[in-house]
Amino acid sequence: MTDSVFGTAYSSLYDLIYFDKDYESECELIEEAFNNFSNISVKRILDLGCGTGNHAWRLARRGYQVIGIDLSESMLRLACQKKETFPLPRGKNPPLFLRGDIRNFNFQIKFDAILAMFAVLGYLPKNKDVMAVIERVEKHLVPGGLFLADFWYGPAVEAIRPESRKKLISIGQGKILREARSKLYPKKHHCLVHYHLVIQNEKGEMVKKFEEKHLIRYFFPDEIKTFLSLAGLNFLELSAFGNLRKPADASTWNVFLVAQKPKNSL
Repeated sequence: MTDSVFGTAYSSLYDLIYFDKDYESECELIEEAFNNFSNISVKRILDLGCGTGNHAWRLARRGYQVIGIDLSESMLRLACQKKETFPLPRGKNPPLFLRGDIRNFNFQIKFDAILAMFAVLGYLPKNKDVMAVIERVEKHLVPGGLFLADFWYGPAVEAIRPESRKKLISIGQGKILREARSKLYPKKHHCLVHYHLVIQNEKGEMVKKFEEKHLIRYFFPDEIKTFLSLAGLNFLELSAFGNLRKPADASTWNVFLVAQKPKNSL
């Protein structure tokens, strides 16, 4: 993610706001996809838009060699500080976190799997940017390597429609109040999410408030298949996020994509 998307203030609260996100289960989903779809041994993983490293550290603990890339310096600082939070078994290497743009990164090594988790693709509203990322993915995958991503699913977003949501997070003796208001732009497949955040102390007094606007793109199946095909990747699966056995449909707001670089590719 970029600081232009997640401001520094929001980044500093990121792990507190998403304290209830089940990253362990998501890593289990990733490994299930490896087991179900990969015909090579997955050892080296690239985590695009790695944020504060919550997937990267957990995957490193499971024995994978992980590189995380993100444009947000503030998030990468938080990711690098998690060494004590995620003690590694003997012989396991910590993730390597690098600052970079997922649209134009270039490594000399290739990966057995590349991830774009937590709606990373959705923060790319323009076709040329989505295409640039997927072309980078194809270039950096070994033959037979997998591309895994989750994103908002167009048929579900337009059927369910976004609504205002409020979240209360306890922080020590204080609280964070977050309200999200959203507006759809169906012609562009965009959703503008307006976040209002208030930090309160133990007395309920406001310490700080700020707001951010996130423009999130949602995808329809033909779109994502076209991007993959143009980049030379094979579409394999589109399922409900968290359940590879449930096909994506108008009830599944978040979906999980599995694609693969052909084994006969260079």
